[in-house]
Amino acid sequence: MDVWRLDLEGLIQALENGKVTSEQLIEMYTSRIAQFEDQVRAIGRLNPEAKSIAIERDQQRTKGNIMGKLHGIPILVKDTFITLDKMDTTAGSYALVGAKYKYESTVVTKLRTAGAIILGKTNLSQWGLARSPKCPNGWSATFGQAYGPFHADQDPQGSSSGSAIAASLHYGAACLGAETSGSILYPAQRNSVVGLKPTPGLTSRAGIIPLNPDQDSVGPLAISVKDVALILQIIAGKDEKDEATADIPFDTIPDYVASCNASGLDGLRVAVPQSVYLQADSDPELGVAFRSAVKKIQSLGAIVIEDIEFKTWRPGARMREDLWGDIQLRESFGRFFDDLLFNPHGIHNISELIEFIKTTPEEQYDEYGAEWFVNARDALGSSQSAEYREAKVKMERLGQDVVKLLDEHNCDVLLATSSTDLPLDLGRLPGISVPLGFFSENRPVLKDSKGFVKKGPNIPYAITFAGRRFSEEKLISCAYAFEQATKVNSQNEQKMVVTPSSSPCTVSEA
Repeated sequence: MDVWRLDLEGLIQALENGKVTSEQLIEMYTSRIAQFEDQVRAIGRLNPEAKSIAIERDQQRTKGNIMGKLHGIPILVKDTFITLDKMDTTAGSYALVGAKYKYESTVVTKLRTAGAIILGKTNLSQWGLARSPKCPNGWSATFGQAYGPFHADQDPQGSSSGSAIAASLHYGAACLGAETSGSILYPAQRNSVVGLKPTPGLTSRAGIIPLNPDQDSVGPLAISVKDVALILQIIAGKDEKDEATADIPFDTIPDYVASCNASGLDGLRVAVPQSVYLQADSDPELGVAFRSAVKKIQSLGAIVIEDIEFKTWRPGARMREDLWGDIQLRESFGRFFDDLLFNPHGIHNISELIEFIKTTPEEQYDEYGAEWFVNARDALGSSQSAEYREAKVKMERLGQDVVKLLDEHNCDVLLATSSTDLPLDLGRLPGISVPLGFFSENRPVLKDSKGFVKKGPNIPYAITFAGRRFSEEKLISCAYAFEQATKVNSQNEQKMVVTPSSSPCTVSEA
């Protein structure tokens, strides 16, 4: 059987039934990576210990010693997740090659405790796309340029691009990504996978290279809604190392897998503001597909409330201001570098990081600059200043517009295209992106200013369900019902332009 086509639940069953071993899974996934990686560059590095860990998991299984739900399952994580093993964690920068850390990412440790094997680290937009507007999506100094698999030179979108590409190509059973603003939902859309951005604090951010601790979120990307629900089930929970997890309003983590119900949309009130329609209709093909999606969820029992609008927020109107994020970035980087166990280049703050980028040819400063880092360095005030507090309150008020809309119209969730500019970051709100379709084969190619294909034949698009803080059960339920009624990503393989290489490439280990 084509084991690589199995979803996470199917892989777990195959292991339990003895149809495959963990060692065979490692061999299968590394073979797939070697076949496609020269075309997409989604992988940063592979774990040199993965095979030996798999053999150990197989031996444990033979003896009946099952560690947890993910026993022997290979998982990939973004190269911002600290792992205390033989792999570096670099955020795609030579500034952190060889760095040593005091503790591992809490969610990685949870995966290991459940029996998972960390197969490797995925490529990303360097520093979570925080360095400069000139840096392309999916580019990092250490790993090069990643591409989406559905079109030549496809923009993979978002900083968790490598994880989304890897999930789409079945490089592992599931992947982890991180999002501050769009870094899970956007690449999930363009790579036709499911991406879940949890409420910040539902999953611990401890041991993740930070951008904005007020907004950073850790979540799964996988081929199905049930897969991301299963991963969320394992990584969610309180953590003394991350004070944001103290906001979790329940003592027992909900059964997110049980939320995967085909009737999950039945009776729910779904908000679709007019500005969401306006953004969808700005691309006629997407507008038609989105309106079809609205009719589909209505046929599944949802009550759509659409003659409504946000009070203040206007998608696409560039309403975000930078001061809050700039100061958070500068201060969180300072704490991060000072906390390193071994700091290979003696960098202690964002000013010194900028100088490293300027003087290290591999960082390609002449090509990409460091404009956003410079803005963060030069931002006036601190997290204790009145200007900062004022800016933060202003942005948080914009973020509250989603919940205000839901409350005013007694709605359960909000629906939009996954490319719609929603203030989920400002409101610290969750969202889940589910595949909706693919642009037509005769679609004209649209490139961005860097020459990457943003829209074109067979490139995927998606919808996002968003909701109140800690409403992941409801979002998963909606997403699962829509997914089961449409099964869009069953078409992924036939829509992709990448093909298995006749001369497989080699991916670096450690």
